[in-house]
Amino acid sequence: MAAKRLFFGIGLAPQQTTHIQSWLSQHVKAKKAPTLSRNWHLTLAFLAQVDKAQEDDVIAFANRLMLPFFQLHFASTGYWSHNGIFYLQPDHINAALRSLAEPLREYGEKLGLYRNPYPFSPHITLFRGVKPMPLVDVPIEPFSLDVTHFHLYQSHSLDDGLHYTPVETFALNA
Repeated sequence: MAAKRLFFGIGLAPQQTTHIQSWLSQHVKAKKAPTLSRNWHLTLAFLAQVDKAQEDDVIAFANRLMLPFFQLHFASTGYWSHNGIFYLQPDHINAALRSLAEPLREYGEKLGLYRNPYPFSPHITLFRGVKPMPLVDVPIEPFSLDVTHFHLYQSHSLDDGLHYTPVETFALNA
């Protein structure tokens, strides 16, 4: 079986997606369309191309993580001019988020899957390859995301574009 392009991430609830969509359509002007809302997420660890044995291994590892629920707060945007990424970012990287992301990133590196050259920078990509930076006339109304689980996603293309499909879901502990 062919390798899959996989990553660990945190998805958004429908209410957060609707909130972001409304804000983008009313208060953000850009030279291109935003990324597809069905794909909005916060990446914890990119793994790249993963074969079936490696996939089983990372799933087993993720199932062994025992971490509590936590909450993320979003109120600001950012922009990376070198790749035209416009994004929402949490107000800070709390210890719980770091305790989830770091072991997943390290385990992927241990398996030789992907070594990210950048430090962990949690964000939700709203525009990709957009230049100049989108104009924001009203900042987003702050919102919170209750993180009770995370996913192993597969990135793949279908006739209607790119899809990030959860292939496994992992619960956090109360």
